[in-house]
Amino acid sequence: MPNELICLDNSALDEATAANLPATISSIADQARDYAALARSGATRKAYAGDVRAFVSWCEAQGLSAIPAHPGTMLGYLIENAGALKVATLRRRLIAVRQAHAEAGFELDTSGPAFRDAWAGLQRKHGQPPNKKKALLTAELRRAVEALPETLAGRRDRALILVGFAAALRRSELAGLEVARRDGVSWIEDGPDGLVIHLGRTKTDQSAAGAEVGVPYGSDPSTCPVRNFRAWIKAAKLKSGPAFRSVNRHGQVGKAALTGAAVAEIVKRAIVALALREGATQRQADERAAAFAGHSLRSGLATSAAANDAPGHAIQRQLRHKRYDTTLGYIRSGALFKQNAAGMAGL
Repeated sequence: MPNELICLDNSALDEATAANLPATISSIADQARDYAALARSGATRKAYAGDVRAFVSWCEAQGLSAIPAHPGTMLGYLIENAGALKVATLRRRLIAVRQAHAEAGFELDTSGPAFRDAWAGLQRKHGQPPNKKKALLTAELRRAVEALPETLAGRRDRALILVGFAAALRRSELAGLEVARRDGVSWIEDGPDGLVIHLGRTKTDQSAAGAEVGVPYGSDPSTCPVRNFRAWIKAAKLKSGPAFRSVNRHGQVGKAALTGAAVAEIVKRAIVALALREGATQRQADERAAAFAGHSLRSGLATSAAANDAPGHAIQRQLRHKRYDTTLGYIRSGALFKQNAAGMAGL
């Protein structure tokens, strides 16, 4: 293969080189650029673009060059925004600006001791532990779904929460499920042994290899994910399209899929219903619900399974974690009081 293509830097050719390439090689180079653009998800590319715009605007206001930028300029930007922005956001912006430099044929060298030490100190001072939402454990989940109203929306919420919990789905995965097989989408297969969730491209599967997750019958019909999903599908008369949709106040089912944000709101609404049922005021119920979100279903399944001595590899398989270290965090939380040294000290 010609050296020009072999030496392709970041799958992109400068305009002068590209203009002198044969048509076939030039076409391949264009495809290489297209594939490179797909290396990151659309959401990541959008976030990076916003990060670069913010940096460029700041540089323009300071009368400084943005691309190429001096490492001191980048450090000044990070320091000025420390405290106002989370360290995780600043870290992403640093990565985005580095990437923008590489794509423009420049290098933003942040390996020098002055930059490295100041950046490390900034992260140490302003870094905060992630604000994790509370896991919705089995006992509380049971009470929460029982508190939901016997309406069409209540049936949908019950099915969504139970399926999301049992399959350990991310909120985007749950929102994207359809009731019948269709190319390029995730869907639910209803079989004799339970539900099979067929997942397409997901957060950790950008190569779209796909995954299957089994959801078995529950021992209690009232909280069985399979039976509750069937009840919702039957009541909503769904044959194809999104599995979980909006339901208006007149009990009419919409056509569009719920969003990930809507999934989080449904989880919160169930916690509010439970809290009110248990005698809380509206304010207390809202405060209690604020600790939960869509991820509470996924973390709740993992933590509950660990507390009930489920094997680590089984939890990892259900969560579809590539690294066991990630799963181990949930297992430690679930087994916090299992064989606890303090509990064995005879207090």
